[in-house]
Amino acid sequence: MPSMSELARKGAASDPPARTGGFLSGWRPAPSVLRHTARTVVAAAVAYVAGQAVGLPQAFWAVITAIVVMQGSLGGTLAASVDRLLATLAGALAGAGGILLALHVPMPRIAAFLVVLVPMALLANTRPNFRLAPITATIVVLAAPPDSGVLFAFARIAEITLGCLVGGLTAQFVLPDRARRAIETNAATILDALGRLADAHLRGGDPKLVDTLNDQVNRALNAIATAAAEESRERALHLRTGPPAAPMLRTLRRIRSDVAILGRAMLVGPRPDADPAAVAVHTYFDAATAFLQRAGPLPALEPIDHVLDALPQAGPLAFAVATLRRDLAELNDRLAEQLGG
Repeated sequence: MPSMSELARKGAASDPPARTGGFLSGWRPAPSVLRHTARTVVAAAVAYVAGQAVGLPQAFWAVITAIVVMQGSLGGTLAASVDRLLATLAGALAGAGGILLALHVPMPRIAAFLVVLVPMALLANTRPNFRLAPITATIVVLAAPPDSGVLFAFARIAEITLGCLVGGLTAQFVLPDRARRAIETNAATILDALGRLADAHLRGGDPKLVDTLNDQVNRALNAIATAAAEESRERALHLRTGPPAAPMLRTLRRIRSDVAILGRAMLVGPRPDADPAAVAVHTYFDAATAFLQRAGPLPALEPIDHVLDALPQAGPLAFAVATLRRDLAELNDRLAEQLGG
Protein backbone atom coordinates (compact mmCIF):
# COMPACT_ATOMS: atom_id res chain seq x y z
CA MET A 1 0.00 0.00 0.00
CA PRO A 2 1.53 3.36 -1.02
CA SER A 3 2.44 5.80 1.68
CA MET A 4 0.87 9.22 2.05
CA SER A 5 4.02 10.88 0.69
CA GLU A 6 3.90 8.72 -2.45
CA LEU A 7 0.24 9.59 -2.98
CA ALA A 8 1.06 13.27 -2.58
CA ARG A 9 3.84 13.00 -5.16
CA LYS A 10 1.54 11.21 -7.62
CA GLY A 11 -1.16 13.82 -7.09
CA ALA A 12 1.29 16.62 -7.72
CA ALA A 13 2.55 14.89 -10.85
CA SER A 14 -0.99 14.51 -12.20
CA ASP A 15 -1.92 18.15 -11.61
CA PRO A 16 -2.04 20.34 -14.75
CA PRO A 17 0.95 22.64 -15.15
CA ALA A 18 0.47 26.06 -13.62
CA ARG A 19 -0.20 28.92 -16.03
CA THR A 20 2.77 31.22 -16.28
CA GLY A 21 1.04 34.19 -17.83
CA GLY A 22 -2.25 36.00 -17.80
CA PHE A 23 -4.20 37.62 -20.60
CA LEU A 24 -1.42 40.19 -21.06
CA SER A 25 1.33 37.60 -21.50
CA GLY A 26 3.24 38.28 -24.69
CA TRP A 27 1.64 41.72 -25.10
CA ARG A 28 4.18 44.21 -26.31
CA PRO A 29 2.85 47.58 -27.49
CA ALA A 30 4.32 49.02 -30.66
CA PRO A 31 6.69 52.00 -30.34
CA SER A 32 4.08 54.27 -31.94
CA VAL A 33 1.58 53.26 -29.24
CA LEU A 34 4.10 54.06 -26.50
CA ARG A 35 4.85 57.46 -28.05
CA HIS A 36 1.14 58.25 -28.33
CA THR A 37 0.62 57.23 -24.71
CA ALA A 38 3.48 59.46 -23.56
CA ARG A 39 2.12 62.44 -25.50
CA THR A 40 -1.35 61.93 -24.03
CA VAL A 41 -0.04 61.83 -20.46
CA VAL A 42 2.16 64.90 -20.98
CA ALA A 43 -0.69 66.85 -22.62
CA ALA A 44 -3.08 66.04 -19.78
CA ALA A 45 -0.57 67.10 -17.12
CA VAL A 46 0.39 70.32 -18.90
CA ALA A 47 -3.27 71.24 -19.54
CA TYR A 48 -4.13 70.78 -15.87
CA VAL A 49 -1.16 72.81 -14.62
CA ALA A 50 -1.80 75.57 -17.17
CA GLY A 51 -5.51 75.70 -16.34
CA GLN A 52 -4.77 76.03 -12.65
CA ALA A 53 -2.08 78.66 -13.31
CA VAL A 54 -4.39 80.96 -15.26
CA GLY A 55 -7.25 80.47 -12.80
CA LEU A 56 -9.78 78.70 -15.01
CA PRO A 57 -12.82 77.72 -12.93
CA GLN A 58 -13.00 74.14 -14.26
CA ALA A 59 -9.56 73.27 -15.57
CA PHE A 60 -10.54 69.64 -16.05
CA TRP A 61 -12.24 70.63 -19.33
CA ALA A 62 -8.82 71.64 -20.65
CA VAL A 63 -7.48 68.23 -19.57
CA ILE A 64 -10.35 66.36 -21.23
CA THR A 65 -9.90 68.34 -24.44
CA ALA A 66 -6.14 67.74 -24.55
CA ILE A 67 -6.76 64.00 -24.22
CA VAL A 68 -9.56 63.96 -26.81
CA VAL A 69 -7.66 65.84 -29.52
CA MET A 70 -4.43 63.85 -29.14
CA GLN A 71 -4.21 61.64 -32.23
CA GLY A 72 -1.60 59.30 -33.65
CA SER A 73 0.06 61.97 -35.78
CA LEU A 74 0.57 65.72 -35.73
CA GLY A 75 -1.78 66.25 -38.66
CA GLY A 76 -4.52 64.21 -36.99
CA THR A 77 -4.12 66.16 -33.75
CA LEU A 78 -4.33 69.48 -35.57
CA ALA A 79 -7.49 68.39 -37.38
CA ALA A 80 -9.09 67.16 -34.16
CA SER A 81 -8.13 70.40 -32.39
CA VAL A 82 -9.72 72.56 -35.07
CA ASP A 83 -12.89 70.45 -35.11
CA ARG A 84 -13.13 70.50 -31.32
CA LEU A 85 -12.58 74.25 -31.16
CA LEU A 86 -15.16 75.06 -33.85
CA ALA A 87 -17.73 72.76 -32.24
CA THR A 88 -17.05 74.33 -28.86
CA LEU A 89 -17.48 77.85 -30.20
CA ALA A 90 -20.75 76.93 -31.87
CA GLY A 91 -22.10 75.07 -28.83
CA ALA A 92 -20.95 77.67 -26.29
CA LEU A 93 -22.40 80.58 -28.25
CA ALA A 94 -25.68 78.72 -28.66
CA GLY A 95 -25.63 77.90 -24.95
CA ALA A 96 -25.00 81.54 -24.08
CA GLY A 97 -28.00 82.41 -26.21
CA GLY A 98 -30.06 79.86 -24.28
CA ILE A 99 -28.98 81.37 -20.94
CA LEU A 100 -29.90 84.88 -22.11
CA LEU A 101 -33.22 83.57 -23.39
CA ALA A 102 -34.02 82.00 -20.02
CA LEU A 103 -33.03 85.21 -18.20
CA HIS A 104 -35.12 87.59 -20.30
CA VAL A 105 -38.10 85.46 -21.34
CA PRO A 106 -40.36 83.86 -18.74
CA MET A 107 -39.66 80.22 -19.52
CA PRO A 108 -38.01 77.34 -17.65
CA ARG A 109 -34.37 76.68 -18.44
CA ILE A 110 -35.20 73.28 -19.93
CA ALA A 111 -37.37 75.02 -22.54
CA ALA A 112 -34.53 77.38 -23.43
CA PHE A 113 -32.24 74.38 -23.66
CA LEU A 114 -34.52 72.64 -26.15
CA VAL A 115 -34.70 75.80 -28.25
CA VAL A 116 -30.91 75.89 -28.70
CA LEU A 117 -30.54 72.12 -28.94
CA VAL A 118 -32.56 71.86 -32.15
CA PRO A 119 -30.18 73.92 -34.36
CA MET A 120 -27.12 72.34 -32.73
CA ALA A 121 -28.45 68.83 -33.39
CA LEU A 122 -29.18 69.77 -37.00
CA LEU A 123 -25.67 71.17 -37.36
CA ALA A 124 -24.07 68.03 -35.89
CA ASN A 125 -26.10 65.74 -38.16
CA THR A 126 -25.17 67.66 -41.30
CA ARG A 127 -21.55 68.50 -40.39
CA PRO A 128 -19.89 65.61 -38.52
CA ASN A 129 -17.00 67.81 -37.35
CA PHE A 130 -19.57 69.73 -35.25
CA ARG A 131 -20.82 66.62 -33.46
CA LEU A 132 -19.63 67.99 -30.08
CA ALA A 133 -21.58 71.24 -30.46
CA PRO A 134 -24.82 69.86 -28.92
CA ILE A 135 -22.84 68.45 -25.99
CA THR A 136 -21.20 71.82 -25.32
CA ALA A 137 -24.54 73.61 -25.57
CA THR A 138 -26.04 71.11 -23.12
CA ILE A 139 -23.25 71.67 -20.59
CA VAL A 140 -23.45 75.44 -20.89
CA VAL A 141 -27.23 75.70 -20.50
CA LEU A 142 -27.96 72.97 -17.97
CA ALA A 143 -24.79 73.02 -15.85
CA ALA A 144 -24.44 76.78 -15.51
CA PRO A 145 -25.20 78.18 -12.02
CA PRO A 146 -28.29 80.40 -11.94
CA ASP A 147 -26.28 83.59 -11.38
CA SER A 148 -23.42 82.88 -13.81
CA GLY A 149 -24.91 84.30 -16.99
CA VAL A 150 -22.93 84.08 -20.21
CA LEU A 151 -19.60 84.09 -18.36
CA PHE A 152 -20.02 80.35 -17.87
CA ALA A 153 -20.08 79.88 -21.65
CA PHE A 154 -16.94 81.97 -22.18
CA ALA A 155 -15.17 80.04 -19.43
CA ARG A 156 -15.87 76.78 -21.33
CA ILE A 157 -14.48 78.34 -24.50
CA ALA A 158 -11.31 79.39 -22.68
CA GLU A 159 -10.83 75.96 -21.09
CA ILE A 160 -11.34 74.02 -24.30
CA THR A 161 -9.19 76.45 -26.30
CA LEU A 162 -6.40 75.87 -23.80
CA GLY A 163 -6.78 72.11 -24.17
CA CYS A 164 -6.59 72.37 -27.97
CA LEU A 165 -3.46 74.53 -27.80
CA VAL A 166 -1.77 72.19 -25.35
CA GLY A 167 -2.68 69.16 -27.46
CA GLY A 168 -1.30 70.70 -30.65
CA LEU A 169 1.93 71.88 -29.05
CA THR A 170 2.47 68.52 -27.35
CA ALA A 171 1.99 66.68 -30.65
CA GLN A 172 4.54 69.00 -32.23
CA PHE A 173 7.28 68.87 -29.60
CA VAL A 174 6.89 65.68 -27.51
CA LEU A 175 8.02 62.54 -29.38
CA PRO A 176 6.30 63.81 -32.55
CA ASP A 177 4.85 61.33 -35.04
CA ARG A 178 4.46 62.88 -38.47
CA ALA A 179 1.97 61.44 -40.95
CA ARG A 180 4.97 60.55 -43.08
CA ARG A 181 5.92 57.79 -40.65
CA ALA A 182 2.49 56.17 -41.04
CA ILE A 183 2.71 56.49 -44.82
CA GLU A 184 6.08 54.72 -44.98
CA THR A 185 5.06 51.99 -42.53
CA ASN A 186 1.84 51.16 -44.37
CA ALA A 187 3.52 51.39 -47.78
CA ALA A 188 6.04 48.78 -46.62
CA THR A 189 3.15 46.58 -45.46
CA ILE A 190 1.48 46.94 -48.87
CA LEU A 191 4.63 46.09 -50.82
CA ASP A 192 5.32 43.03 -48.70
CA ALA A 193 1.74 41.80 -49.13
CA LEU A 194 1.74 42.52 -52.89
CA GLY A 195 4.91 40.46 -53.30
CA ARG A 196 3.28 37.46 -51.64
CA LEU A 197 0.04 38.13 -53.53
CA ALA A 198 1.81 38.18 -56.91
CA ASP A 199 3.59 34.95 -56.00
CA ALA A 200 0.28 33.33 -55.08
CA HIS A 201 -1.34 34.43 -58.36
CA LEU A 202 1.55 33.21 -60.51
CA ARG A 203 2.02 29.90 -58.71
CA GLY A 204 -1.65 29.10 -58.07
CA GLY A 205 -1.69 29.77 -54.35
CA ASP A 206 -4.43 29.17 -51.79
CA PRO A 207 -7.52 31.34 -52.54
CA LYS A 208 -7.95 31.99 -48.81
CA LEU A 209 -4.40 33.37 -48.67
CA VAL A 210 -5.18 35.60 -51.66
CA ASP A 211 -8.28 36.97 -49.90
CA THR A 212 -6.32 37.58 -46.68
CA LEU A 213 -3.55 39.43 -48.51
CA ASN A 214 -6.06 41.52 -50.47
CA ASP A 215 -7.74 42.56 -47.22
CA GLN A 216 -4.35 43.48 -45.75
CA VAL A 217 -3.50 45.61 -48.79
CA ASN A 218 -6.86 47.39 -48.73
CA ARG A 219 -6.59 48.21 -45.02
CA ALA A 220 -3.10 49.62 -45.47
CA LEU A 221 -4.21 51.69 -48.49
CA ASN A 222 -7.03 53.18 -46.42
CA ALA A 223 -4.53 53.99 -43.67
CA ILE A 224 -2.29 55.76 -46.18
CA ALA A 225 -5.26 57.74 -47.52
CA THR A 226 -5.99 58.93 -43.97
CA ALA A 227 -2.34 59.74 -43.34
CA ALA A 228 -2.12 61.61 -46.65
CA ALA A 229 -4.99 63.87 -45.56
CA GLU A 230 -3.21 64.50 -42.25
CA GLU A 231 0.04 65.17 -44.10
CA SER A 232 -1.68 67.83 -46.22
CA ARG A 233 -2.68 69.64 -43.01
CA GLU A 234 0.91 69.51 -41.78
CA ARG A 235 2.05 70.89 -45.13
CA ALA A 236 -0.49 73.73 -44.98
CA LEU A 237 1.05 74.83 -41.68
CA HIS A 238 4.59 74.45 -43.06
CA LEU A 239 5.26 71.55 -40.69
CA ARG A 240 6.07 69.16 -43.54
CA THR A 241 8.59 69.41 -46.34
CA GLY A 242 9.38 67.10 -49.21
CA PRO A 243 7.08 65.44 -51.74
CA PRO A 244 3.36 65.00 -51.04
CA ALA A 245 1.97 61.53 -50.34
CA ALA A 246 -0.81 61.60 -52.96
CA PRO A 247 1.38 60.43 -55.90
CA MET A 248 2.66 57.48 -53.84
CA LEU A 249 -0.93 56.53 -52.97
CA ARG A 250 -2.00 56.65 -56.64
CA THR A 251 0.95 54.51 -57.70
CA LEU A 252 0.29 51.90 -55.03
CA ARG A 253 -3.35 51.66 -56.09
CA ARG A 254 -2.34 51.09 -59.72
CA ILE A 255 0.13 48.40 -58.70
CA ARG A 256 -2.56 46.67 -56.64
CA SER A 257 -4.64 46.48 -59.83
CA ASP A 258 -1.61 45.28 -61.83
CA VAL A 259 -1.05 42.41 -59.41
CA ALA A 260 -4.72 41.43 -59.68
CA ILE A 261 -4.34 41.36 -63.48
CA LEU A 262 -1.49 38.87 -63.06
CA GLY A 263 -3.98 36.47 -61.51
CA ARG A 264 -6.47 36.97 -64.33
CA ALA A 265 -3.76 36.46 -66.95
CA MET A 266 -3.00 33.03 -65.50
CA LEU A 267 -6.61 31.99 -66.16
CA VAL A 268 -6.58 32.83 -69.89
CA GLY A 269 -5.50 30.16 -72.36
CA PRO A 270 -2.82 27.54 -71.69
CA ARG A 271 -1.10 28.03 -68.37
CA PRO A 272 2.44 29.31 -69.03
CA ASP A 273 5.51 28.62 -66.92
CA ALA A 274 5.26 31.56 -64.56
CA ASP A 275 7.86 30.50 -62.00
CA PRO A 276 10.57 32.87 -63.32
CA ALA A 277 8.09 35.76 -63.26
CA ALA A 278 7.01 34.83 -59.72
CA VAL A 279 10.61 34.83 -58.51
CA ALA A 280 11.48 38.15 -60.21
CA VAL A 281 8.35 39.99 -59.09
CA HIS A 282 8.48 38.67 -55.52
CA THR A 283 12.17 39.58 -55.30
CA TYR A 284 11.40 43.12 -56.46
CA PHE A 285 8.69 43.62 -53.83
CA ASP A 286 10.94 42.23 -51.10
CA ALA A 287 13.67 44.69 -52.12
CA ALA A 288 11.19 47.59 -52.27
CA THR A 289 9.98 46.74 -48.77
CA ALA A 290 13.56 46.66 -47.49
CA PHE A 291 14.27 50.01 -49.17
CA LEU A 292 11.31 51.66 -47.43
CA GLN A 293 12.58 50.23 -44.16
CA ARG A 294 16.03 51.68 -44.94
CA ALA A 295 17.49 48.19 -45.05
CA GLY A 296 18.57 47.99 -48.67
CA PRO A 297 19.08 49.82 -51.98
CA LEU A 298 16.43 50.87 -54.48
CA PRO A 299 15.07 47.67 -56.09
CA ALA A 300 16.35 46.70 -59.52
CA LEU A 301 14.01 46.17 -62.48
CA GLU A 302 16.43 44.24 -64.71
CA PRO A 303 15.31 40.77 -63.50
CA ILE A 304 11.75 41.59 -64.55
CA ASP A 305 13.07 42.79 -67.92
CA HIS A 306 14.80 39.42 -68.41
CA VAL A 307 11.54 37.63 -67.62
CA LEU A 308 9.68 39.78 -70.14
CA ASP A 309 12.21 38.96 -72.85
CA ALA A 310 11.65 35.23 -72.27
CA LEU A 311 7.83 35.33 -72.26
CA PRO A 312 5.73 34.88 -75.43
CA GLN A 313 5.06 38.47 -76.39
CA ALA A 314 1.52 37.85 -77.61
CA GLY A 315 0.39 36.17 -74.41
CA PRO A 316 -1.72 37.73 -71.64
CA LEU A 317 0.96 37.09 -69.02
CA ALA A 318 3.51 39.13 -70.96
CA PHE A 319 1.03 42.01 -71.18
CA ALA A 320 0.30 41.81 -67.45
CA VAL A 321 3.99 41.71 -66.49
CA ALA A 322 4.80 44.58 -68.87
CA THR A 323 2.04 46.71 -67.33
CA LEU A 324 3.31 45.91 -63.85
CA ARG A 325 6.89 46.67 -64.86
CA ARG A 326 5.87 50.11 -66.16
CA ASP A 327 4.20 51.02 -62.88
CA LEU A 328 7.08 49.59 -60.84
CA ALA A 329 9.41 52.00 -62.62
CA GLU A 330 7.18 54.84 -61.44
CA LEU A 331 7.13 53.30 -57.96
CA ASN A 332 10.92 53.50 -57.88
CA ASP A 333 10.65 57.24 -58.52
CA ARG A 334 8.08 57.61 -55.73
CA LEU A 335 10.20 55.58 -53.31
CA ALA A 336 13.26 57.69 -54.01
CA GLU A 337 11.21 60.87 -53.50
CA GLN A 338 9.71 59.75 -50.20
CA LEU A 339 12.99 58.75 -48.63
CA GLY A 340 14.91 61.64 -50.10
CA GLY A 341 12.33 64.36 -49.26
